[in-house]
Amino acid sequence: MPKITKIEVQKKNKERFNLYLDGEFEMGIDMDTYVHFNLKKDQIVDAADMEKIQSYDQYRQAVNIAIQFLSYRKRTDHEVIQHLQKKEISESVIASVIDYCHDQRLIDHEDYANSLKNTMIQTTDKGSGIFKQKLKDAGVEQTLIDAYAEKYEFEQPMEDIIKVANKILRQKKGPEIKRKEKLTQSLMQKGFSFEIIKAVMDEMDFSQPEEELDELLQQELEKVYNKYSRKFSGRKLINKTIEALMRKGYKYDKIKVKLEESGIVDGTEKIEGNE
Repeated sequence: MPKITKIEVQKKNKERFNLYLDGEFEMGIDMDTYVHFNLKKDQIVDAADMEKIQSYDQYRQAVNIAIQFLSYRKRTDHEVIQHLQKKEISESVIASVIDYCHDQRLIDHEDYANSLKNTMIQTTDKGSGIFKQKLKDAGVEQTLIDAYAEKYEFEQPMEDIIKVANKILRQKKGPEIKRKEKLTQSLMQKGFSFEIIKAVMDEMDFSQPEEELDELLQQELEKVYNKYSRKFSGRKLINKTIEALMRKGYKYDKIKVKLEESGIVDGTEKIEGNE
């Protein structure tokens, strides 16, 4: 039967050893494998022994890969499994590694969810919807997702969300109804719930100087009128212009006044600003 003739520390990795059988290099093993099997020189090892040693060392290598992967930040089962699969590690070994990680508290989905919650609230302008999606993508259980999304909404300061909303609103110009629609859409895209958005909207000031709105209407009128004048004329041109401006949120009476101010009577005129 084969006999261990030498066990030496590897030159490039002091945590691993070279195992020699009958004077020939057999395989590399890590320190845990070495200790686990209490390997020593002149020890007799049969085929069954070597199969156990090889299997255990593969497991230990996978554990070390997982530990290194987990050293950068918190991970979930799903993330660790994907990482190990890319290393072409067998499913049975991966399952054992995941069990080990849970036993050693290296993977803890509740801790993961809580940590992500705190980080996102402190460093991002996103709502609970984005938080929930991140947890789902990471493979966290739905019960934990629901529980921590509720905590997320409770702990995220309303004043911070209002600051985000005001920043967005400053970039949105036009009639109040459209500004409300655009703000609502932007907040939804950031993952805020309908309840949160409604509460924020109630706190917002959508008022604008009348001169600013008047100037915006004039600009939109010129743009829309000149666009439709390529296809339509007369009353149809005026109607198309009015419809387009109303879709943009401008009120009918304001549009009529602006058309009159621009000297448009039958839809054949040119607007002064574009002559």
